[in-house]
Amino acid sequence: VERTIVERFKHIKAHHEAQEQAARERLTQVRDEQPIEFEWVSHCIDQVKDDETILVNEYDLNLTQVQLMQPGSYYAASPAAGLGWGLGAALDMKLAAPEKTVIATVGEGAYMFGCPTAAHFASRAYQLPVLFVIFNNQCWNAVKRATKGVYPNGWAAKTNTWPLTDLMPSPSFERMADVHDAYGELVEDPAEVLPALRRGLNAVHQEKRQAILNIVCKHP
Repeated sequence: VERTIVERFKHIKAHHEAQEQAARERLTQVRDEQPIEFEWVSHCIDQVKDDETILVNEYDLNLTQVQLMQPGSYYAASPAAGLGWGLGAALDMKLAAPEKTVIATVGEGAYMFGCPTAAHFASRAYQLPVLFVIFNNQCWNAVKRATKGVYPNGWAAKTNTWPLTDLMPSPSFERMADVHDAYGELVEDPAEVLPALRRGLNAVHQEKRQAILNIVCKHP
């Protein structure tokens, strides 16, 4: 039995190390891509978080680029969840743990379904500064993927026309900050992702106000 456990541990360790190596190689490939890749944004978020950070992820944070070491530091959708829960959940986390840094990572579809006007109002009114990071790929990709999967030879796939999935023209989500006394920034250059995250966190930590980063990512 002991030998079996040792062999199993070696197998799992080798598999894990191969996954980490693949993630590092992927990051090297995409770090300078423009429009920005999800993996690069995820890596930059990993660089700015600390042990006192809670991540609330609605879809787009890529966990191959994030190291999670602290219990209770990461929350994502259950199979029963509906699109748009992320913004409210992030405010709930901040309300429950005001000493923590809360970063909400959402797609732009999830952001719109999350009633952002109400969420940003509540953040300001109840002094719940959260960093909201929008992975904006101008597409409702959950629907597009599902359509491809169910109808791989259907009209949409054959014509490359995907009604109700393209979210263009894309709103200037960062300008929501203008009416909620928040910090807002549009990010289109991969070299600016990390500095923008730090500026957003400075608003959260030092200015005690929410921040909204609209990061333009690659359209699928």
